[in-house]
Amino acid sequence: MAATLGYYSPAFYANESLIWLTKALGFANTVHKGFDAERRTFDKGEVINIKRPATFTAAAAPSTAVDVATESVQISLDQWYEVKFKLTDKELAYSGDKIITDHIMPAAYALADNIDTAGMAQYKNIPNYFDVAGGASTTAVPDDILGVRKVLFDAKVPMKDPAMLSLMLDSGAETKLLGNSAFSQWQGNANGGVNTQATGQLGQKFGFGNVFANQTVTDTTHTPGTCNDTALQLLGATAAGATTISLDAVDAGVTGTLVPGDVLTIAHGGTIGTRRYAVTNTVTAGSNQFVGVTITPGLAQAESDNKAVTARIDTHIPMLAYHRDAFALAMAKLPDFSNSNLFGNGQLGAKVASVQDPVTGLSVRSRIYYVGNSSEVHVALDVLYGWKTLNPYLAARLCG
Repeated sequence: MAATLGYYSPAFYANESLIWLTKALGFANTVHKGFDAERRTFDKGEVINIKRPATFTAAAAPSTAVDVATESVQISLDQWYEVKFKLTDKELAYSGDKIITDHIMPAAYALADNIDTAGMAQYKNIPNYFDVAGGASTTAVPDDILGVRKVLFDAKVPMKDPAMLSLMLDSGAETKLLGNSAFSQWQGNANGGVNTQATGQLGQKFGFGNVFANQTVTDTTHTPGTCNDTALQLLGATAAGATTISLDAVDAGVTGTLVPGDVLTIAHGGTIGTRRYAVTNTVTAGSNQFVGVTITPGLAQAESDNKAVTARIDTHIPMLAYHRDAFALAMAKLPDFSNSNLFGNGQLGAKVASVQDPVTGLSVRSRIYYVGNSSEVHVALDVLYGWKTLNPYLAARLCG
C-alpha cells in the first residue's frame, strides 16, 4: 500500500485499524450488529437504539397488522477501550506497510480480542444447554454437535439458513474435532475434509454455517454459585413474565449463593412444557430463602407457591451454539472534535479521526499527538461499544 505517513495522518491510522479490526473479530462477526444512524458520535455511558430483528407469530386471518417500524432495543455503550503506543521519528521514517504490520495490526487485534472477550460474557444469559457426553471439551465428538443442534431445534430457533447459525468452540473441542474423520478426512467430509486439513478451519457442519474456535472461549469458565441444594421451589405465587423471583428449599436447608450464569429449570406443563432460565444477579441465601433472584427470560407462565425449581450448579466451559440474532453488538463513533465552533481548529491539541463502517457500524477512532521532549508521536486507537442478549432462547451452551 502506498501511503505517506507523518505526524498528521489520523484518518489513515483509523481506516487501517478498522480494516484489521474487522478481520480479527471472531464472535462479534457472527452476531447482529447495529448502530444509531441518527447520531454521529457518542460518549461512554450513553444508550444507543438499534433495530431489533423482527419476530412474528401467525394469526388467523383477517388479523391486525403489527408495527415493526418502532421495534428497537437499547444497548448501553459501557465498554470504552484503547491501545496506546508511541512512534519515534526513526520509526515514522519507515514505510507505511511496516508501521501497519508492526503497530496498527497488533493494536487492532488487541481491540478485537477485547470486544470478543466482553461478548463472551453474554453466555451467562443463556439458559439452554447440552452437556458434552464425555464431560469435557477435550472429549467432544460429532454427536455433541448434533445434541446442541437439537436443543436449538426444540427451542424453535430458525434452522433453515446455515449462514445464520454458528458454533463457537474452545481449543480442546476444536483439537478433538479436527482429528475426527467427520471433519478432516475425505470419507467424512469430502473436499471439506481436505480444506480442513489445509487450513485448520472446521468450516460448515451439521447445518452450522460457521464452526470455529475462539480463544476467548478457551479462557472462559463458568464458576457456579455455592448453593448446597438443587431442589428448590418458588417462594410465593409468581406472575407470567416476572423477571424477579424468590426461592426456598424443599427441605428447608438451603445455603450459599446463586450467581449469574447458573440455570433454573421449571416444568410448567401444558403447551409450554419445561423451560430453563438463567440467573442474572448474585443472591446469597438467608433463612432458607433466595430473595430477589433476577432471571432471563421472564417466567413463561404464572406459577403458584411451592412450584418445583431445579438449580444447575456446575463448573463448565460454555461453548456456544447460536443464531445470529441471539446477540447484538453495537459500536458507536467516538467524537473527533472536528466541530470548529466548539473546539476551534486544533482538535484540543491532537489530530483526531473517527471512522465507521456504514453497513456494520464497526468504528475506530485514532488520536495522534506529538511529545516534544522525547521526540515521539503517541498514537491511541480506541473503540466504544456495548453487547446485549436479544433473545436467550436463540442460543444454547455446549458445556464442556
